[in-house]
Amino acid sequence: MVWVLLALLGFVVLLAITPIQLTCFYSREGDNDQLDITIAAWGIIRRKYEIPILLLKMTEGGPELVAEVETIQQGFKIRDRVKDFTRKQVKRWYHNYRDLLERVRDLLPMLKDLSNQIRCTKFEWHTWMGTGQAAETGALTGLIWGVKSIIVGIFSHSVSLRTMPAMSVHPVWNQSLLHTKVHIVLKFYFGHFFYYGLKVVLRIRSSKLQKWQTTPTRA
Repeated sequence: MVWVLLALLGFVVLLAITPIQLTCFYSREGDNDQLDITIAAWGIIRRKYEIPILLLKMTEGGPELVAEVETIQQGFKIRDRVKDFTRKQVKRWYHNYRDLLERVRDLLPMLKDLSNQIRCTKFEWHTWMGTGQAAETGALTGLIWGVKSIIVGIFSHSVSLRTMPAMSVHPVWNQSLLHTKVHIVLKFYFGHFFYYGLKVVLRIRSSKLQKWQTTPTRA
């Protein structure tokens, strides 16, 4: 029995100190989108999600995002599926989020504390754009620089930025095009997510217990 407890404790400690690296790469060239997400642990365990198709189409229920998700593990494709993200699903996610906020009063401070544990070790964002008109291209170049600066400022207050962001905007004066690449590397420990996830679960159980205790009984 003691050995089982020690093995269980060792397993929990191993999970807590497991370093996770999340690499995100997004590229858009014309109408072609590519999103790659790679999750690695200890430099050995690696799983990659490739989303080569991002199609936004209009339906009777509103805009719908269609994506083909390819799951690759250790260099072999293990799953290929098509995901639809509809406005109805987004509304359901939002209602679930609002319900979670009501159950866990200090959820936002907890999320902020958790995000501060995430370290960004690489941030690159390069854009090539042009409208075919020199005046419009010059104006849009300045606008894109401003939008990028705002986004990076918000991002740097959300996570621990450990590197200088590498950004560029390349105006193309003689043709109409849009090409952008974003490469971000995030590092954190699994134990941080486990700890805050456990706190959220305990808060939800506590709120359910309080609600049950304050619910009047029918005579």
